[in-house]
Amino acid sequence: MAGSILTTLALFSLICASLAKDHVPVLIWNTQQAQGGLPAVSALQYINYGTFQSKYLEPFKPKNILLFLQDALSVEDLSSHASELHHLNHWMETSHSLYLPNVENAAHLAHDLPSHGYNVVVLEPGVPSAGLNLKQQDKNLVVVKLPSTITNPSRRRALQKADEVMENVISKVGAQRAFTVIFTGLKPSVEDRSEQYEERIRVARSLQAVEASPLTSFHNSSCVKIYLYNSTVLTLNEEQIVIDESKASGGDTGHCLNDDANILIKYQSVDFPSRKLHKVQFTYHFRKALGRWSLTHIDGLFDNDVIGFMPENSDISGIPLGLSYACAQTVKFGANETDQNGTHYGMILNGVQMQPFSLKPSFDDAWDCVGFFTVSIWMSLLATLLMVIILSIGMYMLSDIKTMDRFDDPKGQPIMVPVAD
Repeated sequence: MAGSILTTLALFSLICASLAKDHVPVLIWNTQQAQGGLPAVSALQYINYGTFQSKYLEPFKPKNILLFLQDALSVEDLSSHASELHHLNHWMETSHSLYLPNVENAAHLAHDLPSHGYNVVVLEPGVPSAGLNLKQQDKNLVVVKLPSTITNPSRRRALQKADEVMENVISKVGAQRAFTVIFTGLKPSVEDRSEQYEERIRVARSLQAVEASPLTSFHNSSCVKIYLYNSTVLTLNEEQIVIDESKASGGDTGHCLNDDANILIKYQSVDFPSRKLHKVQFTYHFRKALGRWSLTHIDGLFDNDVIGFMPENSDISGIPLGLSYACAQTVKFGANETDQNGTHYGMILNGVQMQPFSLKPSFDDAWDCVGFFTVSIWMSLLATLLMVIILSIGMYMLSDIKTMDRFDDPKGQPIMVPVAD
């Protein structure tokens, strides 16, 4: 008996060594322990064998372990065949349980635990469990090899059979001892890379694998913040060019005085079809008075030409202090002057939010450029008012109609209405 157990364990060790890089799900539960106190597990976390044994299996303090080994098991089997594994799902829901999606070489427990003083008993498929010889005072490890699922043409039926075997063994062995039950596999069942199984292959993605790109459209100086929803559009005469925010050189500067503040935003060279600008800078100037702030103008530096811009279609003024200005519409800025070459400049912001005179790292509540009474609201109110006026006149005219209050009596004298000539 001892020789057969050692031979089986040696076979397990060879199988586990060959599958050392395979990750399989592991389910652990104990019906005799209270739930709670288990470490959290990420769905994308890969756990090696040492971490699995010391951090996740140790909290169960297992004296007697019932290890169910499936020849192949993957997360897809547990999610796609929940009805076939209904006994397993019931145990996990009603017991002190833990689910680990990706554990490396979990079946190595069958070879490792005997060195920790466990008495090992192996149950082959088809062998009855009634004659188990469990030692009273020692730690026991019962290894149950479940029926093969790889050779079965129906994986649904194979998993259903495995669930029935586990229920049968637990109902008989569980009455003898309080067991910590472990269900795992020797290798993943989803490993075929052919087109037939390509859609079943899991791809793990981690947010840490994506480089975090800086928010280049957010500009911040000591007390001024500006966020550009889209890139700035600069016009030279009839030409337009988009100044990509990725060309911002960073290091925004500015100053804050009692009533004035500004912020300087620098960009790298900008290429127009007819001209290349090597130096592009925008300085936003703000002023506050009587508890409100305004954007007075924007100074643009294009190489050696300084052009002043003023808002054309939006009045950025009168915003209460402590509020930011936000506008998702297009804000156009025009210049009344030209450079030394006669070039007329223009500036377009396709959505902007700004706030001066604030030391907070983020924006305060927004004062939107679209007021409460928009054009649509005014048109609706005027149309409704016109209909009410027409209806009122009509009702007044109907109420002013006078009808006859006397009628001819056939038995009496007719009504005579004298008519003067």
